[in-house]
Amino acid sequence: MLDVQTSPPSMKVSSLLLLAVVSALTGCSKPADTIALPAAPPKSLTIFYTCDTRGHIDPCGCSSGMAGGIARRKTFLDAHLSGPHLLVDAGDVTAGPREWELLELEYLLRGYEQMGYDAINAGHREASLGLERLLELKGRHQGLVSANLVNEKDEPVLAPFRVVTLPEGETVGIVGILDDRISATEIGQGLKILPPQDAIARYLPELRRRAGFIVLLAFADEDQMKEIAERFYEINVIVGGKVLQPSATPLRVNRTVIAYMTDKGKAVGRLDLKAEPAGRFSSTNSIVMMKEEFKDDPAMARLIAEYKSRLKEMDFLPAAQKDDEEGLTPISAERSKNANRYSGAESCQSCHPRAYETWTASKHAHAFHTLEEKGYDTNPRCLECHTIGYMASDGFLNTRLTPHLKNVSCESCHGRGDHHVKYYRGEDRELKDFKFKKVNCVGCHNPDNSAKFEYAAYWEKVKHGRD
Repeated sequence: MLDVQTSPPSMKVSSLLLLAVVSALTGCSKPADTIALPAAPPKSLTIFYTCDTRGHIDPCGCSSGMAGGIARRKTFLDAHLSGPHLLVDAGDVTAGPREWELLELEYLLRGYEQMGYDAINAGHREASLGLERLLELKGRHQGLVSANLVNEKDEPVLAPFRVVTLPEGETVGIVGILDDRISATEIGQGLKILPPQDAIARYLPELRRRAGFIVLLAFADEDQMKEIAERFYEINVIVGGKVLQPSATPLRVNRTVIAYMTDKGKAVGRLDLKAEPAGRFSSTNSIVMMKEEFKDDPAMARLIAEYKSRLKEMDFLPAAQKDDEEGLTPISAERSKNANRYSGAESCQSCHPRAYETWTASKHAHAFHTLEEKGYDTNPRCLECHTIGYMASDGFLNTRLTPHLKNVSCESCHGRGDHHVKYYRGEDRELKDFKFKKVNCVGCHNPDNSAKFEYAAYWEKVKHGRD
């Protein structure tokens, strides 16, 4: 098979002339237009890429200066998508398989279509959705790819690859894979993940026939991307991935350029490529944070507003689902009748009036209202830090059933207070002393949601005694 990436233009012309002479001398009657010639690569190409959006359709707005959101992303892309370019995502668009996360994914994919994504690779979180849901998504949304996410018959569930034609007629093949080193319990029903390199080897010959440039979307770590580049020199670019940090500078392994992105949709990567001799491409890479300087695109803002309305209509209750360190805590088992429970801030007021007064004047006492202002008062991702005990069986459910557990209050820091209250009321309950722990702050005041958090300064805003 010819490799056009190693043949300079002069060699191609000479080869064609020689072929014509030989054909004439030997009396070959096969028409010239039936001879399959390799496609030519683009002279230049810009790849805009994202990965690990993880359901973050919009920055939560807990503090100023937060980056991310598809409305800003659309504004950035509209200003920069010109010339020969691709727009791709390397995986983990969704946060997971819960019903509210699936609603979020539906609107994210609608947004991706409006932005003009050429291909969207399946990551581990897409694999958690299961066969039935992935097939439903495939039926509604174009561009989803994965060469090694298969059903129980080893048949691809999504398109293994896509071939995109650039404005000047050059063709680019985009194939997707995800790391198969994952527990079977984390893969949704009816799905399997085949070894990535086996899948690449299966589809690469066809891609080389149909495209002059090949891009691999790899939801994989840096070492695995390097291994793939070492084996498959035909791949021009690898975009990932399952990494801890974005790549400020692209890697070059063999003849392959490698770049990768992460961090919950806060940034867009831009990889500029220019053809060089011997099938190589020079590259420059930049990571652009989606900060407030990028105003919300009006059409995308309307889509997000529609998503918020649907959230309110569906009014999701907490559900017992396994999640990772970034997500929500699984709902606990139902507590026994005599177990300690959340009781709400008002139960503390009569014995601790000064502390209660300090609390009512703090932002903690109005934490739920900030969600109402932003339209996220039914968003489970936000409720975890703006209510008491969300995702616990005795914690906040919604404003109809548990209005007394709105906001951040006494029990957010000190733990369940039911036994404590009943003991001092003279009821037959074991005394449960409250113990304040500094770690309780950083669960919500983390770098993502509260980048400016400094314990001593923030404590002064809520400081109170035992009274």
